[in-house]
Amino acid sequence: MEQIDANKIAAEVITDLAKSTAKSLIKVFSAKVKDIKNKDEIEIGLAFEDYLNYSIDIYSKIKTLLYRHTPKNIYSFYECIGVRESNNNIIDTSNINNVLQAGNMLIISGSGGVGKSVMMKHFFLNTVNFTNYIPIIVELRGLNNFDKDTINLVDYIHNIMTKLKFNLDKEYFEYSLELGCYVILFDGFDEVKNEISNIVSSEIFSLCEKYPNDYYIVSSRPLQEFIGWNQFKELKTLPLSKQQALSLINKLEYDERIKSDFMKELDASLYEKYETFASNPLLLTIMLMTFENRMSIPDKLNDFFEQAFTTLFHTHDATKNGFRRDILSGLGYEDFKIVFSHFCFKSFFNSDYKFTEDKILDYLTDTKEKRIISQDFDVSKYLKDLTNSVCVIVHEGLDYSFSHRAFQEYFAALYTTQLDDKKQSDFIKMWFSEDNFRFTSNYLDMLYELQPSRFINNIINPALRELKKKYERNNHSKIWLIQNLIGEVHIGTVDGKKRCYVRVDNSYYYEMIKRSCKIYSYIYPDIDDRKDIEFIEFLEKHYDIKTISVSTLIKDGFSNELLEGLHWIISRCEFALDSLKNESVTRQAKTLASMLNEL
Repeated sequence: MEQIDANKIAAEVITDLAKSTAKSLIKVFSAKVKDIKNKDEIEIGLAFEDYLNYSIDIYSKIKTLLYRHTPKNIYSFYECIGVRESNNNIIDTSNINNVLQAGNMLIISGSGGVGKSVMMKHFFLNTVNFTNYIPIIVELRGLNNFDKDTINLVDYIHNIMTKLKFNLDKEYFEYSLELGCYVILFDGFDEVKNEISNIVSSEIFSLCEKYPNDYYIVSSRPLQEFIGWNQFKELKTLPLSKQQALSLINKLEYDERIKSDFMKELDASLYEKYETFASNPLLLTIMLMTFENRMSIPDKLNDFFEQAFTTLFHTHDATKNGFRRDILSGLGYEDFKIVFSHFCFKSFFNSDYKFTEDKILDYLTDTKEKRIISQDFDVSKYLKDLTNSVCVIVHEGLDYSFSHRAFQEYFAALYTTQLDDKKQSDFIKMWFSEDNFRFTSNYLDMLYELQPSRFINNIINPALRELKKKYERNNHSKIWLIQNLIGEVHIGTVDGKKRCYVRVDNSYYYEMIKRSCKIYSYIYPDIDDRKDIEFIEFLEKHYDIKTISVSTLIKDGFSNELLEGLHWIISRCEFALDSLKNESVTRQAKTLASMLNEL
């Protein structure tokens, strides 16, 4: 990838792009809008130029887990990861034009730590440098602060641009949307609170429909609801190859001797042995930091983040030649970790990922007042420790955020283990029942790894027992089971083949069924292409739409066809319900473990 000095994008490229956009805007709408002539072409051009200059300065530099104190130009360390289409075609993201050729409505989905937000900043800069479009980054999590009745995406986007020095009335901004001037980059759909996600989805769809000449790219962790985004094409991020992993490490500002030794071992064996971690930019960086202390690299994600936190707490700043900051709050490692765990727990379940200083201090004050630890501490000094010494929180401008959300998820799970059995069970059920759960987080995976038997007894089995009782009261009716788990069936395409998908209606039961199948090694049968094709052909014969509700199919008298088409769901459900027979064995193991701990 051509190395771009963002400061050199400025002069000619920005001015030319701003002028050409203004000229096109005046030309297209001067006939339609009488008073647009009152807006001078130079004035409109300057509005775009000021916006681009200011935005480029903002988006070209970021703080990271490694660069904690001074923002770095993203191209000093960024490694472009590829994305894959459903037909397995791989797209090189080093040039935004490659991505735009895939379509004008795209979802880029990938797990935590792959660098989706940095990719969106790269797309912003790349769009300025290599296209005739104006890029806009829209951080969707900002909508979490709005009342659901007041969400208006056009207003929100215009306000974002105004804060970035775009001095043009909303009216003219809407004219430019109609013209098709933009590549709009919606960052972090998975960070939108569940209670407003449908509204935000509808706003995105409406924007795409009203202004079809613009390009729209949404970044997110994988979400089941994307099944219903029929007009969008989903591209999946690829892991770092060994060559890319080595290239990334080589770019980092770090102790050269440590970096050289790490690269040799990464090339020789570490990449193959720990590919899950080494192919993820965030986890690879943590591997480097861990390697410095000659600590063994753990196999489990939980142990990985525990070790990372230990490294961050105890070791020096690797870019400062051995300089080590003191812990201002005076807390030892264990107390510091407990406070952080409580903060992560509370903020995670409030869906808060980004904070003002007042907001984060409110959380820490709540932790202090609840006497989570016996030692007193100054919340302001603790916040400085989080940002300056331990560096799990990044401070940029007026906002604070986690150096990565995976830290929040791990420590939220760690704090959950401190709850007694009943509180755990009730809390997780309440989380699901209030419809706050989305399939985006590693939280439940981490919680299971931390306490396998308690997870089964406190979280999975209560849900399955409850479902089993209802199933028995309804005479083991399979149609009742489907009706209470699944909301819609959807026809989609993967690798050029049509497939039938479902939208889950009861995430609590469905998630516990899925986890029970995984824990007790359910053997997934081979996909019966014939049955799948027959069900799809049946749906296409009777309905003109790709998404059909389960209630509609039952009302139309197609219960048998529905059961035949979704036979695989029935199989998994019955396996999970049957797994309750293992409950007594699990309880015995738990009791033995408890007794052993007491001895």
